[in-house]
Order: sequence, then C-alpha cells, then structure tokens
Amino acid sequence: MIEMRRTSAKLFAAAVWMVATLVPLTAAAADAPADPAAKKPIEVIVYPILVEAVVFGASVNLPSIPSLPGGGGGGTGSGESGAQSGTTNVSLNSLYMAGVAVRADRWFGEARGQWADLSASAATPHVTVDTRGRFFMARGGVMLVDGFSVTGGLRRIWGALDVSLTLPNIGNKVLQGSADKALYDPLVGVDWHRRVGNWGFDGNFQGGGFGVGTDADVSAEFNASWRFTSHTDLRLGYGLFYYKLTSDPIGIGSFQRTFTSSQTLHGPSLGFGIVF
Repeated sequence: MIEMRRTSAKLFAAAVWMVATLVPLTAAAADAPADPAAKKPIEVIVYPILVEAVVFGASVNLPSIPSLPGGGGGGTGSGESGAQSGTTNVSLNSLYMAGVAVRADRWFGEARGQWADLSASAATPHVTVDTRGRFFMARGGVMLVDGFSVTGGLRRIWGALDVSLTLPNIGNKVLQGSADKALYDPLVGVDWHRRVGNWGFDGNFQGGGFGVGTDADVSAEFNASWRFTSHTDLRLGYGLFYYKLTSDPIGIGSFQRTFTSSQTLHGPSLGFGIVF
C-alpha cells in the first residue's frame, strides 16, 4: 500500500510538471492572437492529461464468521460471531487516465476513466479485505434553461474483492477467497455550464445504481477552465464519488459469506485539454 501511494503521488506530481511546462510552450507557439473564447457550433476537447489526486476512505461490513474453538471469536451462540466492520486510513491514490468532452449550444457529452485500490481490516478474528475498482463513465445532457441541463449516462464498474481471514486460535490458519464483478450503473442528474470570456465554469451532480448495478452511486464535481489560447484549456476542479456495493456470496475456506462495501473518493483535479 505504501509503495502504491508513493507511485500515485509521483504520477500526480509528474502531471502537474507536464502541464506547467506545456502551458508556456503552447502559448508561445500560437501563430496569431485569436480569441480563445470564439464560439464554435460544436466544440471537442480531448484531455490527454486528466489527473485527480484523491483522498479516499472505504468501509467494509464484515459478515458473521464461524466461532473459534475456545470462544475466541465471541460467538453468538449460533456457532458464528457477530458481523464487524473495517475502514481504511486516509490516503492519496487515484488517477483519471484520459477524457473527452463534446459540447454544442443545446447539448453535450463526455467520457473518461478512473481507477482506485482500497483496503480495510478488522480484528478478532483478523479479516483483511482488498478491493480494486476500475471505472468508465459516459454521460450526456440537453440544456433546458440558463445553462442547466438534465443528464443521463452509464458508469461501468469492474470490481475485484479479495478476502483474507486469519484464525489465531487454530494456529493462525488463513482462509482466502476472491470475486470479480463487472457492473453497469444507470445515471441521471443535472449539469450547469457557463462561459465568461476566456473562462468556463461547470458543475454537475449525478445519482445512480438503483440496485441495477451497485446499491448506490453518487458523484458531484465543479470545474473552472481557462482557455489561454484558442486550442488549449487548463482545467482545475474538485470532485466527489461515492458508491456502495453488496457482493455475491464469496467462498472463504469452507463457508460462503456476503460482503457490503462502500467507498468515498474526493479531491482536487487538474487537466490539460486540446480544443478542436
């Protein structure tokens, strides 16, 4: 986990350096002082650099597990110990790989990807749960009034859940189980967009899941974009993403159990966009 956090921090620092280097080079390469905010019928922005340094937290509801010999597991009288929960520590660990946005006068669309690796643990007996999430989101909207649009979309979630259960009263015997799952979350929401001179501002809120994919899926963002030349954007923002998921029964040793996990990711974002 420590090495993973260091790698994520290095990736974010490298992206910041790249943007800081590209900004003056791109501005110097502009042939003519074209109006950066000139209106286009359809505008396409590709984000080859779109990074989010995320502070995240996760919790996992650990299900009832077999009581240990000698009562070490705190049995409930039914041969199982009560359900427990575990949470992660705060960490820096997420990255948007790339994104694209298309915007016209009355409609827009966008797509992008994201990953996150989280873990949680609880003692008595010791249980460790690691989750690996890969996300792809696409959405679009139609403007109604004053920059506000209603939106609809889809989030694809590739999730892996690895469980390790240590039984200290049986010679620290370790039981392990894992599951991989791909889900599709329908999304509905609202979006706001406004351009003032060389600056663009946008915010959005989305909700989804509805039990079709995850139990719940909620996200929100606010971004400010500076159009410093007619073909380049510098984007700064802040985002929040929360989802809750109940797994299919996972085999851990000789017994099957269901896990409920929730993850919250939020933090500042930085992007460099090429405008077409």
